Amino acid sequence: MSNNLQQIVYISSAERPFTESELNTMLCDIRSNNEALGITGMLLYKDGDFIQAIEGDEHIVSSLFEKICRDHRHYGIVEMMRKSLVERQFKDWSMGFHKLSNNDPRLDGFNRFFDDDPSTEINPGDALNLLLVFRE
Repeated sequence: MSNNLQQIVYISSAERPFTESELNTMLCDIRSNNEALGITGMLLYKDGDFIQAIEGDEHIVSSLFEKICRDHRHYGIVEMMRKSLVERQFKDWSMGFHKLSNNDPRLDGFNRFFDDDPSTEINPGDALNLLLVFRE
């Protein structure tokens, strides 16, 4: 295993809306897998859309992202950012999670991530900033 930390931030859309039970099952699986692999990160879900950061050893993160891209439960996967890290930004989370609602004040200025408008331009730095808002 290398000592090079990498982070990938991506967005995607669920094949269909997830139930609470499906979200909970998915999170249990993700957390268990991530702990075994040494992966940390944050996942946000709102009305069938995901934004996620995963971080850890660069080879493991790259392999995990390839697996995520093959996952049939979502589509339209867009890699927003891939960067090297000096230290983890989500070190306390095997996978932090928030299911967002329209009236969450932390979404102010970030709602465009969950728009269905394909012309909406998304800044990769803003994608990471949104995830960091929910880190605490």
